[in-house]
Amino acid sequence: MSARDDDLRNGLVWPMGSAQPVWLADDDEACFNFNTPASWQDDPENRPGYSSEPKPSAGAAQASEQPSADGSMSVRVVSIGDFIAVNEAGAEPLVGVPGAVVIPEGGDVMIYGQAGTGKTTLEVDFACHLAGGDDWLGIPITRPLRVLLAENEGPRPLLREKLRQKMAGWQGSAIGDRIQVVEEPWAWIRFNDRAGREALAKIIRDEQIDVVCIGPVTAVGMEAAGTLQDVRAFTSLINEVRQLSGRRVTFVLIHHENKGGTVSGAWEGVGDTLIHVSLVGRGNTQLRFQKVRWSSTHHATSLQLTWVEPDGFTVANKPVFDPDALAGQILAHIAEHPGIGWSRVEEATPGIAKATRKEIRDRLLGSGAIVNLGRDEDDREALLDHIPERKPARLYTSDDPSLGHLRRAPGATATNADKTRQLHLRRAPGLNRRSGVGAADPYSESDLWDDELGGAA
Repeated sequence: MSARDDDLRNGLVWPMGSAQPVWLADDDEACFNFNTPASWQDDPENRPGYSSEPKPSAGAAQASEQPSADGSMSVRVVSIGDFIAVNEAGAEPLVGVPGAVVIPEGGDVMIYGQAGTGKTTLEVDFACHLAGGDDWLGIPITRPLRVLLAENEGPRPLLREKLRQKMAGWQGSAIGDRIQVVEEPWAWIRFNDRAGREALAKIIRDEQIDVVCIGPVTAVGMEAAGTLQDVRAFTSLINEVRQLSGRRVTFVLIHHENKGGTVSGAWEGVGDTLIHVSLVGRGNTQLRFQKVRWSSTHHATSLQLTWVEPDGFTVANKPVFDPDALAGQILAHIAEHPGIGWSRVEEATPGIAKATRKEIRDRLLGSGAIVNLGRDEDDREALLDHIPERKPARLYTSDDPSLGHLRRAPGATATNADKTRQLHLRRAPGLNRRSGVGAADPYSESDLWDDELGGAA
């Protein structure tokens, strides 16, 4: 064991860049004190979580110890026994029950979906149930909560009218003033603006807000491409607002999905709850709990909802849409009708949104479970793992006997002459980072797949 290790055991720490250790408080816990970046020392206001406001009370949410005025930070370590012995405030669910927490205090939640799927309607309905303390879609809400709506998109008069209609038809528990709405400046709250963060934190503190519903994300300061680093940087700004407010406030972010039907950006890796909203036929919405970090009961489950007036939802009394079941139906129908076109497959699987059905189809093509017999850019007949736009499709299952003569036997070596007679399985155009999203990468000869369909998996 080194002298440095002995010092740590005896309550000494070595600040970075220092030739001598310094003493910390004499207790049974190990504390490590590190020098922080010079920018924090030169300007304390650059430190994460800096606030000129007084520190919140002991009962309020507090971040881990921040750097002190001299630019140092202490990190406290305790045994697992001591850690779990503390009954810390903040473990209570806002939505759900202990052990199955759908939305926690001080959590980060995202609701996303295509335009027109009812995200705003769902957000307003959710806010009313939170404020009334009424169960939402059969999920318990533990107590009436104070909610802030911060809409950063669309005309203000139309939101006034939407909220007016909702309140006129609301039949739940009394809401009173527990829903607050940002009126001025309209559509101008930005997390990437320091004044905006401080103003939002002050509202949360003054109005004792429990839940903030705000969005869309692209209009509240998320201006980067959405890499995991971008997303973590943005959530750090949200955390700063939480720290400045001194409350265990939960943020519900409203966001859009990308063209592939998934959340736009690397949001799966952060936050507590991720909810996908999609249309399933006229007047029906599917709510999929894509991620529920604190409830295995709700994680990866779905609810089938029916719209009811005024601007509300009820859980439909019919089976929840199962994407794997739909994939099986599509696969079975193509197996029964080799070479079938896509429009006929759509007719054979009614009651599903076209975008949802296409998403399942593309998943089957991408995995190699089905193939499209079409023509490539050289006008050669080819097995494709996609359906080109405005081109007819001839769909087969990958094990269709009629395609057997197009494949080499396992382990066989094909001659050049054989290759000229064989069909190729061609990848769909991918992302060309130099040309932008959706541009096709140029293919080399090595990118052409022989018709061994196992290569498509």
